[in-house]
Amino acid sequence: MTEVDVQSPEEFQREILDAEEPTVVVFWASWCPYCRAFKPHFDAKASESGARFAVVHLEDDDNPLWEAYRVDVVPSLAYFRDGTLAARKDGRLGRGLAPTELDAFLHQVLTA
Repeated sequence: MTEVDVQSPEEFQREILDAEEPTVVVFWASWCPYCRAFKPHFDAKASESGARFAVVHLEDDDNPLWEAYRVDVVPSLAYFRDGTLAARKDGRLGRGLAPTELDAFLHQVLTA
């Protein structure tokens, strides 16, 4: 398992889009209570899996990654393969993402 932290568009390009390995990404922010509740489950799944995982920090509205990937709600999940967004699961406003939604997303993308 590889887990990387990404905070800028340059890091995103290098660590996600230019990566040779497919990567499961969670877009999140520390100020988001749903993200803080979701992150331990994401971390546990990342440590159990042989897949590559990344945490993309969207701490402020000025981060261009909000706009580039049209992230409206955090946490949101994305799966990148060969530099392309292959699958996505967005959180819901006022609810976030449930651990079962992460499990279903991982099953969808890692067994495809």
